[in-house]
Amino acid sequence: MLDEGRRLQVLAAMGVDVYQLRGARDATSTAAPALPAGESEGAGAAAASVAAVCARGARADPRLARLFANLPLALGVAPSRLTWIEASADGSVPALPDVPCYLFAGSAISRAGAAQLSLTQQKQATIAVCADPSELLAGVSARRMLWQVIKPLARRLRVEGG
Repeated sequence: MLDEGRRLQVLAAMGVDVYQLRGARDATSTAAPALPAGESEGAGAAAASVAAVCARGARADPRLARLFANLPLALGVAPSRLTWIEASADGSVPALPDVPCYLFAGSAISRAGAAQLSLTQQKQATIAVCADPSELLAGVSARRMLWQVIKPLARRLRVEGG
């Protein structure tokens, strides 16, 4: 069973709003601000465990900032172990790092990303494809589906130790 702080973090990552009395707010349940779209959270591709690939400008959307900021918590990794990669304006994806887990936001991005990975990388990696970022704003059911998609990534990272 999760302790209260961790439970609140996981619920926040899934997009569930937990209402609390004003005097009982937990400082750890507030989301960390998202980085600007051009910055990477990882110290480098070699230190990363997860590569999250999204469309250009998706991370700059303030409506998705909380969701993206809590993604490392949902995966159970430190934010420095998650590398964000944005596709170019024409939809092509730059060279992807060799990491054990990939999360692609959108089917078009996943096709472009799969073209970058060798067959060996595709076989060894755990790859998850979620809905387009614009569809994640559709409601609770879309965020619930995101949670179902990232569960295999979280399991693999837990087994491998992040």
